[in-house]
Amino acid sequence: MLLPEEVYAKQKEAAMRRITRQKEKQADPAYREKVLAKQRQSMERSRAKKLNKLADPAYREKLVERQKQKRAEKAMRKPPAAKSNKTSLKQRKATKGMMGRTPTADERRIMDLIGSLGCIACLIHGESTPNISLHHIAGRTCDNAHKKVLGLCDHHHQHAAPIEVRVVYPWLVPVHACGKVGGKVVFEKENGTQMELLKLTYEKIGETFPF
Repeated sequence: MLLPEEVYAKQKEAAMRRITRQKEKQADPAYREKVLAKQRQSMERSRAKKLNKLADPAYREKLVERQKQKRAEKAMRKPPAAKSNKTSLKQRKATKGMMGRTPTADERRIMDLIGSLGCIACLIHGESTPNISLHHIAGRTCDNAHKKVLGLCDHHHQHAAPIEVRVVYPWLVPVHACGKVGGKVVFEKENGTQMELLKLTYEKIGETFPF
């Protein structure tokens, strides 16, 4: 009967032999190429499978409907309970800086009209997305700041759409970069400049473009 030390020594020796054989295999260029070829084949099969699914109109329609449903559910959620007004002077100043100045009556009228139009970036691609937020293209404090706004859906404003949706709709990118997706340059390349979209917005709501 082997002693525990002898059993351990034999196990260690067997493990070292396996490691040596594995290193020898990995050092063989033919073996490495074979492994890489298998990995490439697996990736190509996965990519082909995904593209075949995306080529199916029913599957694409299902993805779009799923996104619309998510946006509708998000819009239906109750707003969070109002917080206490007991805030410090520093907090009130910070909040005012983020919100900008209060819109004038005329600015509020324009904002309401723009909000009723839906997402202007979706509209130029033949899609209708009513659930939007207002994007200020020139900040919130300058003259006429609240007239320089675009109605944008969530995926055109702040949050990146899922990759499978962006494959079908490459123009669906946020103007505010979400990780590595979107940003002003990419957004304007796919959808036109923000000023062009603003001019089109004013045409759609029947107002004279003042800028």
